[in-house]
Amino acid sequence: MIPGLLGVEASRREGGARKGIRRSRAYARLLSGQSALFRRSLTVVMIALLALLQYRLWLGDGGMHEIWRLSYKIEQQRRENATLRERNEALDAEVVDLKQGAAAIEERARSELGMIRRDETFYQTFQ
Repeated sequence: MIPGLLGVEASRREGGARKGIRRSRAYARLLSGQSALFRRSLTVVMIALLALLQYRLWLGDGGMHEIWRLSYKIEQQRRENATLRERNEALDAEVVDLKQGAAAIEERARSELGMIRRDETFYQTFQ
């Protein structure tokens, strides 16, 4: 305990109850001005700390802005993955078709390579 701040402590040491009470009241009056200043300072420090924490929450590393940005990137990646998944499924179906059917091979040879059968005649027209 801080000597002289409480009336009981002061009265025990100095022997007189009234002198200790008067001294503690004087200290209380003296500290009341400091206490108000302390409270104001503490309020300012707490507000500054709150503002700093809010800044870090919304704008800092790992803050809400970064979370929103990463969520957007995840959604974009999911859309791209869905598109690529559809493309892969189409390619898988084409591979299965090419492995199983000669008609698909023939159609592909005609369209992409310009091949024709032995008994066919090819006519090319210019526009």
